[in-house]
Amino acid sequence: MVEKPSEFHWEEILPLLNSEKILFKPHVGQKSVSMHDHNFLELTYILDGMVEHTLDGETSVLHPGDYFIVDYGSRHAYRSLTEGGFDNLDCIFLPELVDPVLKGTKNLRTLLEHYILYFNIRALVQNPARVVFHDDDGRILDLLRRMQQEAERREAGYAAIVRCYLIEILLLTMRRLEDSTAASNGQDISAFLTAYVADHYTEELTLQSLAARLNYSLPYVSKRFKEDIGVSFVSYLQNYRVMQGCRLLTSTRHSLAQIAEMVGYRDVKFFSSLVKRKTGLTPSDFRRQRGK
Repeated sequence: MVEKPSEFHWEEILPLLNSEKILFKPHVGQKSVSMHDHNFLELTYILDGMVEHTLDGETSVLHPGDYFIVDYGSRHAYRSLTEGGFDNLDCIFLPELVDPVLKGTKNLRTLLEHYILYFNIRALVQNPARVVFHDDDGRILDLLRRMQQEAERREAGYAAIVRCYLIEILLLTMRRLEDSTAASNGQDISAFLTAYVADHYTEELTLQSLAARLNYSLPYVSKRFKEDIGVSFVSYLQNYRVMQGCRLLTSTRHSLAQIAEMVGYRDVKFFSSLVKRKTGLTPSDFRRQRGK
């Protein structure tokens, strides 16, 4: 027996939405949802399971941690790729939640260009309502849960707190698009990554997380970087860290452990092996020969 897709009737929730300005609708074990549109904005977060999502004729596969914003007038549908169905959390809201002056606004673009957020949407190559974002560190889900809790408890000042959380989510999400736009034509991807390494080499860095930040697939970003720079991203990062480590070996009296940590490595032995492999000298020999 083929399970009938769930129907979506936005007119049933619209009166409550007009009153509250924001609603949360958790769904558990969904098999499929038929094609539908809405008269509101919707941020959907995939909590569990894999799902095939069709939005305005384009189909993609979503995984836990993926989220997206559906604009006014868009049509979309779901089909679970997991036997037990998929779980998701819908955050349905009206633009006037951010500012009452936006009452009657019926598109995401106008909301994002409001002076409170003020993103220059015209400068973005990608349409925010056509992008699947990934919540790498769980920060977006945490904010959504806090919003949901405030909306359910309805304690004094809850509306203002919910509004602030929503603004934070939108700003964090659009920040990802700004990074993506900086690398929009593919040729700038490597320039973005090398600049990012220069600014953040002391931190934990993975190409996977940076590719997600740019909204490109890991294989594509890896291939582009190797073609443009001539080495893999891992090799480039290691070379850059060793270069900075050698600079510190010759210009400071910091211990090897301190220097390793300063350039992004907690494993001193691994850092030492990298220095030996790339310079032909142990860190102590390098310091003795090159130090002043």
